[in-house]
Amino acid sequence: MINIKNNFSLKSYNSLLIDKKANYFCELKSVDDCKEAIKFSISKNLDILILGSGTNILLTSDFDGIVFKNSIQSRTISNEEVILGAGENWHESVLWTLEKKLYGLENLSLIPGTVGAAPVQNIGAYGIELSSMLVSLEAINFKDGELLTINNNECKFGYRESIFKKDKNFYLITSIKLKLNRQSKTNTNYKSLRDYLIKDDINPTKATPNQICRAVTSIRNRILPDPFKLPNVGSFFKNLILDQTSFEDLQKEIKNIPFFRLKNGQFKVPSAYLIEKAGWKGYEEKEVSVSKKHALVLLSSGRAKSEDILNLASRIIQDILEKYNVELELEPTVY
Repeated sequence: MINIKNNFSLKSYNSLLIDKKANYFCELKSVDDCKEAIKFSISKNLDILILGSGTNILLTSDFDGIVFKNSIQSRTISNEEVILGAGENWHESVLWTLEKKLYGLENLSLIPGTVGAAPVQNIGAYGIELSSMLVSLEAINFKDGELLTINNNECKFGYRESIFKKDKNFYLITSIKLKLNRQSKTNTNYKSLRDYLIKDDINPTKATPNQICRAVTSIRNRILPDPFKLPNVGSFFKNLILDQTSFEDLQKEIKNIPFFRLKNGQFKVPSAYLIEKAGWKGYEEKEVSVSKKHALVLLSSGRAKSEDILNLASRIIQDILEKYNVELELEPTVY
């Protein structure tokens, strides 16, 4: 039986340490727990907020509903398919697949958060997105508590987008199924990853999945602060996805701007480059700052209020719009 708590502080459940409260809170460790919690929420007509590790969320007010802390733990393998419980730690799951000699997730090493959050955000890094490996997932429909299987196409994946991000209060993901590979098929197309491997005397075309995992982990550790040691949500802004006309217009402003050409003909431009070029990297205020290591990361002192963080983000967005005529988007979910 689930333990539902009242007037519950969420401060230790979000990596920015924003001190907001939930009217109701419960931790879910099984599908049965989920069904019971949803039945309770339906009976009281409550809005629902799902938390994994809280590393990609900005709380702006108390939540007048029920918060589900998704803690479902499970890992199973069938041939080249892996099924992971939504409450599993993402990075630990990546390491586990490598131990089991199943490859494909190595570029996504050290992304903070839980497995259940991965398809919501369609996490991606170093030229790989989760959507390229996800077969299907299981989720409970909030309307009637029915457990559904949702395939890849039905997830409506985009860049850091999915149906679960658009319909925040509709599904509770309980597990995901991934198709990985027993044979190594590494992707080292991303320049910073390729450069790191070459510097480490590793031929990018012959790098093993474990070497890529170690390289990605090292790169991320060097530039991205641990959200549980220095409050942050990782990248606060999405990278820009531009069509050819918009990209060419931006190139007129910045001739040597770095970019990554996508298969659909669009161009991904690192927002960090624009933020740094505009002079924001390392900028500090009393309780919030822009990381000196990576311009996409906004840091909290641990005492910053949500409005402090949003105010700085808004000023950065406006400055980039005025200087380069492109508009940055926030990456974390704002509640």
